[in-house]
Amino acid sequence: MPPCYTRTVPGHVVELLGPSTGGIRAHVGELSRRLGARGWTVVVAAPAGVMAGAGRQDVDVDVAWAPSPARLRRARAALRRACEGADVVHVHGVTAAALALTLRRRPPVVLTIHNVVAGTQRRWRARLLAVLERAIVARCDHVVVISPEIDRIAARAVGARRSSVLPVAPPRQVTRAPADVRAEHRVAPDAPLLVAVARLHPQKDLPTFLRACARVRDAAPGLRALVVGEGPARRELEALRTALHLDRVVTFTGWRPNPVDEMAAADVVVLSSRWEGSPLAVAECLALGRPLVSTAVGTVTHHLADGVSACIVPVGDDAAVADAVVGLLRDPDLAARIAAAGRRVAASTFDPERLVAGVEAAYAAAIADRRHGRRRGAR
Repeated sequence: MPPCYTRTVPGHVVELLGPSTGGIRAHVGELSRRLGARGWTVVVAAPAGVMAGAGRQDVDVDVAWAPSPARLRRARAALRRACEGADVVHVHGVTAAALALTLRRRPPVVLTIHNVVAGTQRRWRARLLAVLERAIVARCDHVVVISPEIDRIAARAVGARRSSVLPVAPPRQVTRAPADVRAEHRVAPDAPLLVAVARLHPQKDLPTFLRACARVRDAAPGLRALVVGEGPARRELEALRTALHLDRVVTFTGWRPNPVDEMAAADVVVLSSRWEGSPLAVAECLALGRPLVSTAVGTVTHHLADGVSACIVPVGDDAAVADAVVGLLRDPDLAARIAAAGRRVAASTFDPERLVAGVEAAYAAAIADRRHGRRRGAR
């Protein structure tokens, strides 16, 4: 669905999200800040501590999948209080939507679907989750989608009650010179440097990135790579690094306060995910003017062109990742052209004010439909 960027009259919105350690909370923090600047009264609700470092959190609401009855009652009561006087509640993710829909007297619910059912689930579990997800989505007043894959899911559930708006990336400024970043991580000034900014989680498929590094090492003497992020898969990834004899090549930096500093120091930024919605790391990489190698996931194939504004490779194909990286390292002019084209895409596609206006239009559509009773099953 094409986005709509008509400005609407500011009102009172509750932004509700569940547990998050990455892009969703960053999006909610920036969206809330910009909505407030445009005149909206914004209440941010989430499990305790979720928004720490990403923005303000006004109310603690224990959003959880399949909570106990007592836990659900407490979460519903907290959300009911937060929604008093609200014109709309904007839920981020299906779990948050499931909680909001339990309120008997509730504002219109706008759902942003940030991801698809996890591809690592067992087949029967994935099917069950897909059925539950579709039932929840169908009850929402309006759905915001962030990628073509998610749009196909939403289309079956809500028809025309949906719009396409990308997440709002918080503005990040490079705070350290590339030479200082390289020195901190003991990377020689002339060493080819790859950077992957990702949570250490199976979704990000960092084993493919590591195997690609093993291939690139043979073609690019002195190669170094930084994996910026933390997560539950760290131990197994470090074991794979050792098995591939990459201990002197790949550094796991852990959490970094400003990962764009590492991206700005890179010769190539790599995204190896199995699936994505609209990863903020891509928007940040493009805005920095760094060449990107990415798997064909989420909005990457929708907004970027292979060989023009990025190098796009099949999911799970470490040989293709390596070939794309080597091609950029060996042809600095090509890398510069791709980086410049990516920066132009970032300036037009990820403009935050246009994206916030698109979210406002989704709010207006949900409020108008509820007012006129157009949503089936509205209470």
